[in-house]
Parts: sequence; C-alpha cells; structure tokens
Amino acid sequence: MILIYILILLSAAACLYLFLLYPGKTRKERMLVFQQYRIAHRGLHDNTTSAPENSLSAFKKAADAGYGIELDVQLTRDKDVVVFHDFDLIRACGADVKTADSSLAMLQTHRLFSSDEQIPSFAEALSQIRGQVPVIVELKSAPGSDHHALCEKTAGYLDSYDGVFCIESFNPMIVLWFKQNRPEFLRGILSTNFFKEPVPLSWSEKFVLTNCLTNFFTRPDFLAYDIRYRNQLSSRICTRLYRMVSVGWTVTNEEEFAKAGSWYDVVIFDSFLP
Repeated sequence: MILIYILILLSAAACLYLFLLYPGKTRKERMLVFQQYRIAHRGLHDNTTSAPENSLSAFKKAADAGYGIELDVQLTRDKDVVVFHDFDLIRACGADVKTADSSLAMLQTHRLFSSDEQIPSFAEALSQIRGQVPVIVELKSAPGSDHHALCEKTAGYLDSYDGVFCIESFNPMIVLWFKQNRPEFLRGILSTNFFKEPVPLSWSEKFVLTNCLTNFFTRPDFLAYDIRYRNQLSSRICTRLYRMVSVGWTVTNEEEFAKAGSWYDVVIFDSFLP
C-alpha cells in the first residue's frame, strides 16, 4: 500500500512539473524569420577594435554583413533605456559607476573599451539598425530595480519600430509584463544552470529558473538556453515535447557552431565569424 502511495505522489509530482513547464500554444511560425539568420551577440563586435560590444559600430557591422543582432537594454536613473550589458561600467569603461544610478547623459560621457564609441541609447540603436535585420532585445533588471518602468519604456520604443524583433529576459516578471501588456510582441525566456553560476539567488529561485517552471504563466514563444547545459532536462522537454523554438547562446567557435545547427533552431554567436 505504501508503494502505491509513493507511486501516486511521484505521478502527481511529474504531472505538476510538466504543467509548470507547459508554454501553451507558441507562435512558432512567426519565429521562422529568426531561423534564417545567424545572430551576432551584442552586435558584430571585437572589444579591441573600434566596434566594441553593444555599440552602434557593432550593430552597423552586423547589419551590413547580414547577421541578426542580439543586444541588451537597461533603465537609466532618468528612466530612459540604454544599450549596455553590465550593471556597472567597470569592465566596459573602466569606471566604478552603477548603470542604473546614472542618467543617460552621464553614461554617454564614457567610452566603450579602447574605442571612441559611446554607450548608445536604445533609440539610437534602433535608428542604426533600421529594420535591416531581426533584433533580439534582452531586458536586464538588477535586483530591486523598477522592471515595470524598463518594460514600459522599452515597449514604447518598439511600438514605433519598423522591423522584426522579439524580447527576452532571465526575469520571468519581465516576460509576464509583455504577455499582459504587449501580447503581440514575440517573447522568450532566457535560462541557464543557475546552480553553476555566481548569482545571488536562493536555492528555490535557482531551481525554478533553471527548470523554466514559470512557463505556465509567462507563456514564452521561445526558450533561449545556455549551450553549456544543452542537455538540461527541462530545456529538452520544452523543445522536444512541447516543440518550443530553441535559441542557443552563446556559440564561440566553429566547432560548436557546426554542432549547434542540429541542437537549436536559432544560434547566437560571439568571438568568431560563422
């Protein structure tokens, strides 16, 4: 009898797990355009040249070469949207400044790496790309930041953008915001194995995010997963059982790229030319 109870509990747990993972009906046909492009991570960049990551020059180079573009956006202190990856300027600009604590004008006084490129606003980046290639916009929110304002401002720029784009985020609350407020926008959830990353999350938060257990209410159109953990169970269930569009990030060499085409529908690359 105890064995029967155990089997019932295990079956119930498995059903709950599958329910939480279920993304609903995804808009796979609208993602097909992204599958026609190789996506340049933070633009076609080299941080030792005049076209560093997330710069207007890197976006121009990517578009001119026919690559799609992935870029990062954050909210500034004066509630504008800036294209920048890190939560501080130490690595990219050599300044001990928090991105969210600075106005857009203050951020643009700094230069990216060893180049003459300034940190671009999201409006400037969209004007540079001009709909020439698809764009994947990653929304980044530091702990305690106003993700609602970030979503509203980002959506406002995208409302008038004449080009193909989708949004993605590690933060399921951002993905949920777009589901509720811009349901027509393609949206994706970003994930990795958070147990192997130095992030300030509790065990339960790492478990939920690693296993994509917010799909049941965020209803993402695609899953963008860290290629280092491509065999993670939840990722495989999402893409194999539920047939979600799979995006692999980030491929960094020819050997990985040769294999990635059979692993993912969309591939984001960095540090080499595929």
